Amino acid sequence: MAQDADDPGDDARRDVWSDPSPGDRFARVVDASPTALVLSNLDGRIEMVNRQLEGMFGYDREELRDKPLEVLMPRRFHHGHIDLRNRFFAARSSRPMGEGRELFGVRKDGTEFPVEIGLNPIELEGTPMVVASIVEITARRRIEAEKEQQRVELARSNADLEEFAYVASHDLKAPLRAISHLVDWIAEDIEATASTETIDNLKLLRGRVVRLQLLLDGLLAYARIGRSKSNLEKVDVAQVVRDVISVLSPPPGFVIECQEPMPPLRTHRASLLVVLQNLIGNAIKHHDRSDGHVSVTMRKQNGMAEFRVSDDGPGIAPRFHDRIFVIFQTLASRDEVEASGIGLAIVKKRVEGHGGRIWVESEPPARGTTFVFNWKEAAS
Repeated sequence: MAQDADDPGDDARRDVWSDPSPGDRFARVVDASPTALVLSNLDGRIEMVNRQLEGMFGYDREELRDKPLEVLMPRRFHHGHIDLRNRFFAARSSRPMGEGRELFGVRKDGTEFPVEIGLNPIELEGTPMVVASIVEITARRRIEAEKEQQRVELARSNADLEEFAYVASHDLKAPLRAISHLVDWIAEDIEATASTETIDNLKLLRGRVVRLQLLLDGLLAYARIGRSKSNLEKVDVAQVVRDVISVLSPPPGFVIECQEPMPPLRTHRASLLVVLQNLIGNAIKHHDRSDGHVSVTMRKQNGMAEFRVSDDGPGIAPRFHDRIFVIFQTLASRDEVEASGIGLAIVKKRVEGHGGRIWVESEPPARGTTFVFNWKEAAS
């Protein structure tokens, strides 16, 4: 192929690229870096900076040449930095500067800004030097501060809500008991003369009072989570299940099966009992037949216990699998099943408080629902 008259040729191109000395080539690489870089000697004096550093600190590079590195730092760091620099050159290795401490740079106009600094020792023509890479982290700090503020506000809001639920439900229990007594007294007084409609209305009123009592009890239980501190102990899980069965007293047609062996679990017994009592109780309460079967299994692996509470009831449609864990949510009409809608919210909060999560496995029209939850074992 003929050579273009304007093309200097391969030899000329090689001359262009081979002209710069190693120092010049290094300077070009440093200047092209997207990170602010500064090269300093053993005396801590600036040999070279790149364009990124000029823009970050507001200096022209000639203003910084042969100046001490401390010119780029707030005055309060000067003395400490000289000591750190000397120690770095005594044991040179690539590492972050000031790890675990907040570092700041200072611009030519005196404004300070947070930075991260990486130190890298090099040798140029046999002379030991250090290249410092500087990254401004003002935006990151702002985002971190905003997230921390949001976390604090959320924690305070949650604490306020729990305190309100605790106080409100506790203070409402006394007047509610008074209403319940009044309903009973009225029913006794008018029993001989009341119409059937009046008697039915009183029964309806009594049912509403019971529902409200369940709701307040649930709110109190939900608000108390995390307030009381129970002791860690080695828990016999099978015995906990047997205790739950004894308390619930399932109808004659129901079989509650605890599939042993169940290895002991180091945890808070009261919390685990609350979770299992809610799940087994729900399996009985929401069953659509007079007889049924509920099984509880447990296995341990890598410090976590997995529990499965399964029933042969009507099942739960997948679209409701998340909804049922929301406080005050129930799938059945409250006139059909008296429920507060808080039980599974309590279960979820307890499980998550012990490092686990809970989910549902159910696919109607196939019968049966399985609640599966993980529970982290406490360290010995």
